[in-house]
Amino acid sequence: MKNPFLISLSTFIFSCSLSMLIGNPVYSQSTPSDKIEYLHPVNKEKVFDETVDEFYQALRDLKYPVHQEVYQRYKQRSKEQQIHLDMVLFKEMPDASVSIRKKLLFKEVERLNYITLDGNILRSYPDIDINYHQTVSPDRQVYFFYSFKDTEKEFRGRYAIYDVETKEMVAGGGTYFPKLNLTINTYDK
Repeated sequence: MKNPFLISLSTFIFSCSLSMLIGNPVYSQSTPSDKIEYLHPVNKEKVFDETVDEFYQALRDLKYPVHQEVYQRYKQRSKEQQIHLDMVLFKEMPDASVSIRKKLLFKEVERLNYITLDGNILRSYPDIDINYHQTVSPDRQVYFFYSFKDTEKEFRGRYAIYDVETKEMVAGGGTYFPKLNLTINTYDK
């Protein structure tokens, strides 16, 4: 005797599969918004008198309340969870090959990537995709800080992007990788 439950279940699955194959397709249509709402909207027309060097010094001195809050959260972490304060509130690397401080529009950050050769692999850093940061308008003024050291053996770098108006960090990070010194040997026969 066959199990009636299994027969009805297989019939149901077969009928659903068949209806999916021969059924009418369903299309979704959304109306595109003319205006994108950003958390950090366009401010390229506003005038901010603070220079990038003045902001960097204010960042190091914890002049703004937003940076004081970040510093207090940093101090409260347990020793196991501590990360370097230089990564939380950007600080240039003391032995850097290159250090960049610029005030620019967020959309201009992508063109400041540095490309290094790791063996036979080209790597770019920081590989910032502004389309990923959908909370920041491409026409928003930002401070861009970038410091790296590139040698034959290793690459170390860190960067930070701060909003000019709110003084908040929009993006940032650091990297380290040892370089693979791959050489291709050819032998004459």
